[in-house]
Amino acid sequence: MPQIELDDRQFNLPLDCNLLDGLLAAGVSVPHSCRSGHCQTCLLQSDQPLEQDDPACSNLSPEQHAEGWLLACQCWVSQNLILTSFDPTKSAIPALITGQTRLADDVIELRLQPRGPLRYKAGQHLTLWLDENLGRSYSIASLPEDDELAFHLRLYPQGAFSQRIQRMDNGQTIYLSGVAGVCHYDPDWHDRPLLLLARGTAIGMLHAIARDALKQGHSGGISLIVWQRSEASGYRHQQLTEWAAQHPQVTYLTTDDSQGDQLLRQRGLVARNAMALVCGSPAFVERQRKPLFMSGLARRQVLDEAFLGSH
Repeated sequence: MPQIELDDRQFNLPLDCNLLDGLLAAGVSVPHSCRSGHCQTCLLQSDQPLEQDDPACSNLSPEQHAEGWLLACQCWVSQNLILTSFDPTKSAIPALITGQTRLADDVIELRLQPRGPLRYKAGQHLTLWLDENLGRSYSIASLPEDDELAFHLRLYPQGAFSQRIQRMDNGQTIYLSGVAGVCHYDPDWHDRPLLLLARGTAIGMLHAIARDALKQGHSGGISLIVWQRSEASGYRHQQLTEWAAQHPQVTYLTTDDSQGDQLLRQRGLVARNAMALVCGSPAFVERQRKPLFMSGLARRQVLDEAFLGSH
């Protein structure tokens, strides 16, 4: 059985077992959330980097891979490993809380001021750490040139992160790590229609992508379509209506599950050369693939980001 050394503890784990599951079964408290390799809360550092194509490194940056980081939830034990836990106070960027605004009964906008260099594109996501054991991944709802970082957070009654962040005051420090995500604007799309499909707090990141596209001179038209239970449930409906009215090349629409498929099949809404960005729950993202395909979009024309809750 391979020997795993984590900080000052040693374990023997079964060959080919999942590293995160094995450590949790051994009584080790490893931070984790999505279990899909996207949130990067289960980062561990190996003394020897794994192969670049190893699943445990698939969603990491080249810099993270070179430093030996791996995702425990995507690592299958095949050899001895010497590992070090991720410490956000040493390996992440500190940021000051500058404000929290209630956007709906169960949604807040969290604003932060990073205390170090942070490179990102509108629409990407990163992990917010409240301490070394509590981190969650959230999509960025601001632009790099904005004065503050902004995130739209869904609040869960029993959510450890949700409850704690609301009790924190302006000026307190949290930590940022793991910028990632494929849903962001590409200047090469400047003359292609841009189709943005959102549900829930994905509204924030897709609105940021649309604003980024306009700042970069996008000329191909932008359609932002938001799925919601009712007009009243759309927590940014009034603001988005006013914003779209200021930009003739922007179309803003709302729909629901019963009408969404029909809406996407309307003549002229989904152009064959469009780029589609789809963000929301895993079920929502999966539901949009068929109507987009039936509208003539190839797989390479559809980028998606599934918002995964904590386990």
